[in-house]
Amino acid sequence: MGKIFAALLVIVGFVYAKPEIIIEDPWVRAVPPTAKNTALFMVIKNVGDEADILIGVKTNISKMVSIHKTVNQNGVMKMVHVDRLPVPAGKSVVLKPGGYHIMVMGLKKDIKAGDNVKFTLIFEKSGEITIKAPVKMK
Repeated sequence: MGKIFAALLVIVGFVYAKPEIIIEDPWVRAVPPTAKNTALFMVIKNVGDEADILIGVKTNISKMVSIHKTVNQNGVMKMVHVDRLPVPAGKSVVLKPGGYHIMVMGLKKDIKAGDNVKFTLIFEKSGEITIKAPVKMK
């Protein structure tokens, strides 16, 4: 009987284990009107008990959006594309200048400080989460 109960607890644990994603402090860097690219920054918190993965981002203000990471390659700082950004259970991932960030490329319209931009973050397990990010001078 004890083994059956323990097995049921494991099964129930798998059924109820899930990520719980919270987005904090999203913002988009303000750029001059002639600029065609900018970046989105934020803190992605997973307060759940299962890991999740950011697998994509959508917005209607640009032609392309992708996850990037700034890396040092032989003393030269470069941005590299990242297909997937893991968000471990009970942890936070900080997207900030000089680190992970969302590149917003081919802006279709000018954005300025004070504007709010809508993005949809796509997670492997949590699905789509829509946010509004203020445009800031930083």
